Amino acid sequence: MFFSLLPDYNSGIKKNLHIITVFCLILFSFDLQAGIPEDVKKILDERSEVYFRFQPDQPLDEYSRTLSLDYFDKSSGFLYSYANERSFRIFLNLGLDYELITAPGLWYDKSNFNMLSSIDVENITSWDFYPTYEAYESMMEQFEEVFPELYQRVEIATLPSGRKLIFGRITANVTEPGERPRVMYTSTMHGNETTGFGVLLRMIHYLLNNYGENEEVTELLDNLEIWICPNENPDGTYRNDNSTVSGATRSNLNGVDLNRNYPNPVQNPGDEFQAETLAMIALVNEYDFVLSANIHGGIELVNFPWDSWTSVMNKHADHNWWNFVMSEYVDTAHLYSPSGYMTGMGDGVTHGGDWYVVYGSRQDYMNFYVNQREFTLEISNNYTLPTAQLPAHWEYNYRSLINYLKQSLYGIHGRVTDIVTGDPVRARIQLMGHDKDNSWVFSDAGHGRFSRPVLAGTYNVEVFAADYPVKTISGVSVENYSNVFLDIQLGVDVSVSDHTVLTETWFYPNPVSDRLFLQNRENIQKIQIISMDGKIVMEYSNFVGDDFIDIAALHPGSYILRLYTPGNVVNHKLLKK
Repeated sequence: MFFSLLPDYNSGIKKNLHIITVFCLILFSFDLQAGIPEDVKKILDERSEVYFRFQPDQPLDEYSRTLSLDYFDKSSGFLYSYANERSFRIFLNLGLDYELITAPGLWYDKSNFNMLSSIDVENITSWDFYPTYEAYESMMEQFEEVFPELYQRVEIATLPSGRKLIFGRITANVTEPGERPRVMYTSTMHGNETTGFGVLLRMIHYLLNNYGENEEVTELLDNLEIWICPNENPDGTYRNDNSTVSGATRSNLNGVDLNRNYPNPVQNPGDEFQAETLAMIALVNEYDFVLSANIHGGIELVNFPWDSWTSVMNKHADHNWWNFVMSEYVDTAHLYSPSGYMTGMGDGVTHGGDWYVVYGSRQDYMNFYVNQREFTLEISNNYTLPTAQLPAHWEYNYRSLINYLKQSLYGIHGRVTDIVTGDPVRARIQLMGHDKDNSWVFSDAGHGRFSRPVLAGTYNVEVFAADYPVKTISGVSVENYSNVFLDIQLGVDVSVSDHTVLTETWFYPNPVSDRLFLQNRENIQKIQIISMDGKIVMEYSNFVGDDFIDIAALHPGSYILRLYTPGNVVNHKLLKK
């Protein structure tokens, strides 16, 4: 299954991006042809990225605008960073001293990585391995062959290298259309951060093999549609060749950090949008996802929105919900891991910008532009984790990963339909006095369902849809670890005691542009055209000599056509072009 859709930034998203700061404008005005030292050029030619450290003389977020920051060591005062050729030229113009550092992807030799080139997914007895690239593709295919009712392989892109971005779509009766909330796990958008690669392959295997055996897993697959992409940057992971993860790079084949490459509410990235980025954007603009997470490495913590602002500058509308859910993740991980695991930033939980501000992250794109709740899981201190440590990190995290998926089943759920036709309606579901920065959600155009995870409380819900009056539902109460279902009907309630179903043709065409022709005219006593907010906008009661009514002056949109006939009142939806 392939997707060739380009993102529609006008569908339920906010586009007013802030002006780039003066500092960034100054940086980009520098001469980008500044000479690059030979030692740096050699590394860039081989790996498309260079890893180095320097002592900053500006606030860290100023460097985030051009460099791919890794971390800041407070004890030494050094800022560790990646750069491609473009961003390193900009850095050189700052005139700061720097030191080249061995990149994390080169810290371990091949002997630390048990690479398997042939894997039978039905007979895996140990998970202390990474697959070769070909074996990875084979695993994603085998899951579909072995579990055709539960798993569908979805390719969202073939990269210029020939490697593919592959999801496993997992749900009960996977070949049948459904209305289940969608959730997403991905890993390794930084190609050298491979712990999540192994963990998510095992998660696919775990879910498929435990359906019908484990009550918790069965409930998830019966009620959710789970999308898992174990490797979002295979070009970075298999940088040297398809047989090993040794030498993996953070960036993709073009030297671009994919987690600095997404549209951003503060500043758009300096590099062109990459194939990997565009494929993900197309996917999430085609399908609504409720929750997601992307898995990284290099520290052990959970990072929730926003990356683009500190919590003092701007908190997410669901900041308290995020704290609650992220604390649950970390507390559970602590129960099944040795002391000291998942304690980055002190307690293992951070608002992204409070760690350091990042522009162009996938997390902020998902939350701000597609109304999806996503966090970043930093799963291991090691970047390219030796394979012997993979089973332990699965044990530390899989229960927490399962718990996070469950959160998509809690909160405010419902369906939005047209009150007359019963058809599903694409609508914005907004919590009054609570939502901001696009934290609202949308009902699905195909079936009308929506899911809004939220912290326990009582909320007033507003529902907005084109061509319908706004509907407010007051006093909706929900508890943690539970849900409430709202059956929302939009439009004018046109039901009357003597209402009848339209069993014969009274008028045509529909949709109509100017003249609406009448049949059985002699039985029509009166016609009213009613707007969706309940106003009578046209009324006709004298049809002598006419077999049509002229509605050319009517504004395009949806209306209710009410026909009065002997003994009946008939209502029908009318579309004016």
